[in-house]
Amino acid sequence: MEFLKEILGEKYAEFEKLINDYNVKPENKEKQIKLADLGTGEYVGKGKYSTMETDNNNLKEQLKTANGTIETLKKSNGDNETLQKTIKEHEETIKNLRVDSEKSRKEYSLKDKLRSIDVTDPDYLIYKHGGVDKFNFDKDGNPIGLEETVKSYKESIPQIFKTGKADTNYNPAGGDGYQGKNPFAKDTFNLTEQGKLLKSNPAQAKELAAAAGITI
Repeated sequence: MEFLKEILGEKYAEFEKLINDYNVKPENKEKQIKLADLGTGEYVGKGKYSTMETDNNNLKEQLKTANGTIETLKKSNGDNETLQKTIKEHEETIKNLRVDSEKSRKEYSLKDKLRSIDVTDPDYLIYKHGGVDKFNFDKDGNPIGLEETVKSYKESIPQIFKTGKADTNYNPAGGDGYQGKNPFAKDTFNLTEQGKLLKSNPAQAKELAAAAGITI
């Protein structure tokens, strides 16, 4: 190192020996002292430079991989959202089907129970009461308290309740007319059947109504 020789003069040899003695010791193998002229600002060992370049390239590759992974995750999340949305829609459909099924079961059970307590037109009574949901059911979906519920209807619309008399049938002369129960008769009064008959055969509906003493 010429600039050190100029500075240290005769003492340079002594200085160099101290450095060399330090470097040859086994315990200093990983702590070597290098003499270099840093005045130009250009000193970087070739090995160190190569290592730095490799590390830099590795970091670039890792970053590229990381970015790729992020994009993959974004796509996966996107697919996931679609899948989750589909699953949610199916769950909602299943939920609605269960609700509809439960409602239908309650309705059938309610109608059967109403018929068992002499209601001849369960559909009309349910309509007048505000729908199936307005009735009381136990935890198993069975209607409860119907006797009390229909009590007021026995007074306001008695025609939809059986009186204990034989069914009133309408069988006009000739035998080719309406053969079923007369929905206009007091004992077999049925507004649902009346509506069906008025729609399908108005003339026959008028005859049945007249036979029951009703003018339409």
